[in-house]
Amino acid sequence: MGSFNEFVKKNKVTIIIAMVAIVVVIGLAIGIPCGVLFAQKKGTPSTYTYDKTKDFDVFNDGYVLTIADDKDFKVMNIADLQVSELYTASRNKQNYELVKQMVEAEKPDLLTFTGDNFWLYNAKAATKKFIKNIDSLNVPWAPVFGNHEPETEVDTNWMMEQFLTAKNCIFNYGENKNRMADLAKGPINIAGVGNYVINIKNYSGSIINTIIMMDSHSNNGNQHHEYFNNPSVGEDINGLEGWFTNGGYLYRPYTQEELEKDNTLTGTKAVGTNYDYIKQSQIDWYEWVIKGIEKVNGGVVNSELFFHIPLPEFNIAYALYEKTLPENYNGRDVINGNFGLNRENVCSPYYNSGFFDKITALGSTKDIIVGHDHVNNSSIEYEGVRLTYGLKTGNGCYWDESGEVSGCTIIAIDNQGATSTEHKYYPFAKK
Repeated sequence: MGSFNEFVKKNKVTIIIAMVAIVVVIGLAIGIPCGVLFAQKKGTPSTYTYDKTKDFDVFNDGYVLTIADDKDFKVMNIADLQVSELYTASRNKQNYELVKQMVEAEKPDLLTFTGDNFWLYNAKAATKKFIKNIDSLNVPWAPVFGNHEPETEVDTNWMMEQFLTAKNCIFNYGENKNRMADLAKGPINIAGVGNYVINIKNYSGSIINTIIMMDSHSNNGNQHHEYFNNPSVGEDINGLEGWFTNGGYLYRPYTQEELEKDNTLTGTKAVGTNYDYIKQSQIDWYEWVIKGIEKVNGGVVNSELFFHIPLPEFNIAYALYEKTLPENYNGRDVINGNFGLNRENVCSPYYNSGFFDKITALGSTKDIIVGHDHVNNSSIEYEGVRLTYGLKTGNGCYWDESGEVSGCTIIAIDNQGATSTEHKYYPFAKK
């Protein structure tokens, strides 16, 4: 034993180096195969580049759907379905059966999906089952991604390529089939995957409405709202005492409940979360689309925006709306054209990239439909734009377990391009 200890003392450095080398070799032997095995599977990026020096081309830069003049065009939005291969087959089946029930009852002309269609690192299998179930409904459908789709083992380009195999996906409609893969993924020179345009035309050939689908991305912890803590100056928000904006960020006073929980709080609170925001490149593209369609049609065309994460203005709109609500409001009655309740905070980004200001300046978009916050169902007109939480569909992820805040949202477009919005409730309970 003594000789062994003496050997160790004399060769301590050599032994340590040898042990480190063994650990490195084992790590490489395990890590490299695992890295290959678990590396995110990627699809092929779009090759489509939009050229802002040229006009928007209805047939080459978007999809076209032609509708009858004698009835409304009905869009049914599904929010946060969040099916998962980690759920039981019966749970996923319940959710798909709910979608089928709603489609059969409402008879929509178009199904839209505002993201988080599936989640929990199993999108490869979930995407294929999603396509099989949704395509079997024989209704055109149009998806965007939420914050969860990018957090999985396949990227969003790969998912789009799978959607392209579905006969009823909007990517297989219209007059752009030879460009459908690129149009589905969206311009390569703007942020995100799945920024695309659907123009609704009547039989006379006029565009009466435009649906714009956008990628609101996933997470972004680098928004720097902390640099503006307790700012001394800002632009006050009319109707909301103590609320103001400063440097692209929104602030509000602490609530009485927050102060009671922590009596050290002073100043104001930055409003928002570390979820991501619409990028400037997307805003520029949106403006190009809106102005291009206006030029083609000889006037402003009403439009709707569908994406996942709410804009910061959803906070302001709800705070103003909440002041008008009667005591014990049931969340369903329409009050001054608005309806619904927020049962959780608005999970918008901290940073305001100015998208809403551009929307109001251009005067085309009348509706913004989002998902993300599963138990919110407010629909509020703010500065001429209706800000709507699409009703969560089913019991994927977290949900209102009463089952009463489940269903779909219907956006009806009349033959002049005007819209009306309504939640359709389909109570859903665990089985």
